[in-house]
Amino acid sequence: MPTEEKGKANLVNESLSKIDATYIELRERILFGELAAGAPMYAEDIMRYTGVSLSMARQLLLSLGAGGYLKKSGRSYVVSTFTKEQVEEWRLALCAIVEIGALKLALTGAEKIDETAAFLNAHVRGIDVRNERFFIGAMALTTFVLGGPRSTLSQLVEQFIPQAFFRLLWIADSYADRTGFLVEAGDRFLSAARSGDLEGIRQSVRFFFDGTAPSLYTLIDNMAGGSFPANEKTDGFQTIELQISGVPTYAGSSRSSTPILRPISDAGKLAFAL
Repeated sequence: MPTEEKGKANLVNESLSKIDATYIELRERILFGELAAGAPMYAEDIMRYTGVSLSMARQLLLSLGAGGYLKKSGRSYVVSTFTKEQVEEWRLALCAIVEIGALKLALTGAEKIDETAAFLNAHVRGIDVRNERFFIGAMALTTFVLGGPRSTLSQLVEQFIPQAFFRLLWIADSYADRTGFLVEAGDRFLSAARSGDLEGIRQSVRFFFDGTAPSLYTLIDNMAGGSFPANEKTDGFQTIELQISGVPTYAGSSRSSTPILRPISDAGKLAFAL
C-alpha cells in the first residue's frame, strides 16, 4: 500500500459511500501504477490507510480480485500484472464473441438494427472518449450487441474476460494515433447489416479490435517498464460499472447473490437496463 503521506483515501466524490469511493480510489491507483504490479495487499493495510472497517477492507479485496485488478496469492492478494500475452488472449476472445453477437443481431432484422443505430447515437457518438460516459456507453453497447445482459454470449464474456480489461482498453486510448474506432466500427456494422453483408459485419468488429490493438500493446509494454499514461480522463473514475452480464460489482463469496457494492450512478445502470 502507499505510504502514510497519502493519508486517507482521496474520496472521488463526497456523495459516495466510503466503501464505493475507496474501491474507485484503489482501482485508479492500480491502473495508473501507484500500486506496483505484484505488490501484496492486505485487508489490514487497506483499513489502516483508507479508514474503512476491516470487514469493508475484506470486501474490497474480494471485489478488486473479482474484477481482475488483484490476483489471489496464497491467503492474500497481490496487484495484478497485465502481460501482453494475457491481454492479447482477452482481446482475441472478446473480438470473437462480439463478432458472433454482431452476426446474430444483424440476422434478427431491421428493427433491431435500427435500435442499434439509435443506441450508438444516444450513448456513444459525440461523447468525448476521455469522458467516463463514453466508457459506460461503450460497455452498454457491447452488452446490447451480445444480446443483452443475460445472454449466453454475455455470460461467456464475464466468465473469461475480467472487468479490468475493459478499463485497460479505455485507458489505452491515451496512446492512440487517432480516436473514433468504436463509432466508425458501429457505422460499418450498420451499413453491412442493412445490406446483408455478413463478411462486412465480421470486418466491422475486427476493425475496432485491430485498430485499438497497437495502443493497447503500447500501454501494456509501458506498464511493464513502470511507465503509465497521465490520468487525463474527464470524470474518469466516478463509477463502479456493471459487468457485461449486467451483474453489479460486488464483494462476497462466489455463491453470494446480494450485491454489496452497488452501482453508484444512473449511468452505471445503463447496460443492465437493456
